[in-house]
Amino acid sequence: MVIMTDAKGNIFLEFLEIAESQLDVIQLDAPLTHALIVVKYQGKYLFMHNKWRNIWELPGGIIEEGESAKQCVIRELFEETNQKLEEVDFKGLMKFRLKPSFHGPERTEFGALFSGQLCQLDDFIENEEARAIILWDGSSHIGQIGEIDKKLIEFT
Repeated sequence: MVIMTDAKGNIFLEFLEIAESQLDVIQLDAPLTHALIVVKYQGKYLFMHNKWRNIWELPGGIIEEGESAKQCVIRELFEETNQKLEEVDFKGLMKFRLKPSFHGPERTEFGALFSGQLCQLDDFIENEEARAIILWDGSSHIGQIGEIDKKLIEFT
């Protein structure tokens, strides 16, 4: 079942609602490579502006060796946005068929999706990946938003 295809041809194939405890035992037909997080603050969604892709997207990134998906998303959130969350909620697994990119050739992979709620918004510090952060209300025009990232909000 295809959920959506973005303008670049990347396909969001399916969303698996499983318990976080199943991550270590579930048999997947593709690798679990990354984790993303939908963060809310005062009713708005936190997006970061990716310098490389020149679009607004959700915080997250590649799971490093020896790191859990949860550890990855907490680390990536801090590295990209300077925001700290100790408590995050696992929402499920996203399955994608991705076009070639600097991450690799055409491939199928899974990502873990988390959500979280900020109690305070810390000052943003520009870094090698993120130019800025924004709190988005879900409808106003803020520029180009990653189409799949925008869709992922519906799964949290």
